[in-house]
Amino acid sequence: MDKQILYAAERFQEYVMEDYDKREKLKEFYLKIKNCEECELSRSRTRFVFGSGNACALVMFVGEAPGKNEDLQGLPFVGQAGKLLDELLNSIGFDRSEVFIANILKCRPPGNRDPRIEEINICKGYLLEQIKIIDPKIICTLGKFSTQLLLNTDKGINTLRGKVFKVDSRIIMPINHPAAVLYTPSRMEILKQDFKKIKRLIDSDGEMPACEEDVLTLESETTGDEQNKDEQLGLF
Repeated sequence: MDKQILYAAERFQEYVMEDYDKREKLKEFYLKIKNCEECELSRSRTRFVFGSGNACALVMFVGEAPGKNEDLQGLPFVGQAGKLLDELLNSIGFDRSEVFIANILKCRPPGNRDPRIEEINICKGYLLEQIKIIDPKIICTLGKFSTQLLLNTDKGINTLRGKVFKVDSRIIMPINHPAAVLYTPSRMEILKQDFKKIKRLIDSDGEMPACEEDVLTLESETTGDEQNKDEQLGLF
């Protein structure tokens, strides 16, 4: 029994140290990039939106860019789409403090327009570094842009939504952006089902289900059909 208690205490100490190290690394990284002026969005932003949540999160949600409310508060997903995200997390027994939420772009595009390719290319390194520090087992991509970036594909979200991919040692599951439900309420049930699937992935501790998709097949497939080209530039 004494050995079991000692082992548990050592594991707890390791977890506390890991949590501290990741939080410090994220803090250092934020201080390093918060005054970024690499693109024109820096001139129109109100606040730099780094992301927020648990530095040791098992699950990370990645959207495309801050909106008006996010730009004002400096936090991701605090508008209507954020409220819906909170509700969906609560529906599977989670709180946003237990996950990490970020966007590809850290500054709001004027008028909430779509991110431009050059902006994504400039800003994606920041997201990839956040992923490296947090090291989540599961990444849920919200909508087209984050899905296409992290799966290295130009296929649309309607083709990929709800499927589970393994990239290196990480699971990536694309889902609809919550804003899509605000515009098209009929998609709400689909999003609820996707969150139930996320819960199953969490309960399995990020283990790949039997229905895993082959990301190498995805990358090698022909990606130039006209529908996917059209979809690549939209929100949903």
